[in-house]
Amino acid sequence: MKHSAINIKMETFIKEASRNIPVIKEYDVAVLGGGPSGVSAAISAARTGAETALIERYGYPGGQATGGLVILIVGLTDGKNPIIKGLCREFTDDLFRMNAAEKLGNHVLFNPEHMKLLFDAKLAENNVSLYYHRYAAGVITENGEIQAVITEGKSGRQAIKAKIFIDATGDADLAQYCNIPYDIRSKSGLKPVTLGFRAGGINEKTAREFMANNKKFYDELIEQAGITVKTGGWVRTLNPHEAWFNLVHEDNTDCTDCGDLTRAEILTRRKIHKLMELFKKNIPGFENGYIADTAAQIGVRDSRRIRGLYRFEEKDLSACFKDTVCRAPNYRGKGNSSVEIPYRCLLVNEFKNIIFCGRSISVEHEFLDMFREIPCCMATGQAAGVAAGIGITRNCSLHDIDTAVLREKLLSLDVIISEPTSVHPGHELIYNDN
Repeated sequence: MKHSAINIKMETFIKEASRNIPVIKEYDVAVLGGGPSGVSAAISAARTGAETALIERYGYPGGQATGGLVILIVGLTDGKNPIIKGLCREFTDDLFRMNAAEKLGNHVLFNPEHMKLLFDAKLAENNVSLYYHRYAAGVITENGEIQAVITEGKSGRQAIKAKIFIDATGDADLAQYCNIPYDIRSKSGLKPVTLGFRAGGINEKTAREFMANNKKFYDELIEQAGITVKTGGWVRTLNPHEAWFNLVHEDNTDCTDCGDLTRAEILTRRKIHKLMELFKKNIPGFENGYIADTAAQIGVRDSRRIRGLYRFEEKDLSACFKDTVCRAPNYRGKGNSSVEIPYRCLLVNEFKNIIFCGRSISVEHEFLDMFREIPCCMATGQAAGVAAGIGITRNCSLHDIDTAVLREKLLSLDVIISEPTSVHPGHELIYNDN
């Protein structure tokens, strides 16, 4: 293959010759990204009867919930009542049955290895075709529709065709490839990234008592480790004498920039080792502590958000929509205790055969924290998958789906759409109330 170098403004480019790209297969629905939202989308689409493929960059599903070691499911309730059920409840109930989850207040603490196993099993059970170890690297469009997604991996450059595409990448990668308008803050305005880790050999009771009585000293140790963003903390895991840490952050990081990601990964790993050294020397209960593992991928909260058919704003904190497909917790202190997410926040004007789910849906930046947690990502993923299935079944575009039909189907799947009005017996905390 011949290449020619082009110099423009002191930058060197290589011109790649055109080539034929083999098409692996054509599907009804192709889901990009195998995190909680992508798994939910793929299973939901497959359950409608749509032939479905899932494309994931790692060799396992779960994204931040597994490889990212985000092992605490928060945002299930409005403080009292469940607001997110459906597939999310199905998954958590399965984890409880596997003895791989416990209640922790209003949240669910789980084992990430069992989550991988569960997601693998559910995807296989629903005949989802899995394409692990593949990155989405581009698209082919024609006549205003996406025809195929280009993947890259050890097998080379290949294409997967589909009638409908679901972007569950978290970073709205297809928006980038398709020139779909999106918003992203400058580095200084983005939420920090975090490298989660687990540590063993800890006497939690002793450590917690010391920290409670020496909070200023504890904060000083965190600063000495180079951690300037003071959010998060640590909780026990399901394993004895082990804890999960969610406090080693790096700010000014754009996760759509590979250079930024590289820098953040290196710096947060250094901070983790420094932090553990300081804790071992200074905090009773950590004398025998050690780093068990760090996350396979740094935790990202914030990147591209699509400019959808509708954008969720402050005025929507108490709004009711005719096309609501799920709910999210309301952390703003005004409006209802939970908010409605309209279907239009998942769609874009530019293409009618793509739908987005997870944290890249169309919301104002200041409300992103309400929409980016695992349960809400699963809920928007389920809505996207069901919508895609309806589009295939009825041979219509995602824009032309009757949202009354979509809502009726979601309700039949135990998805909560209306504002909870009362506490049901056994539901005061979280699931596993049977």
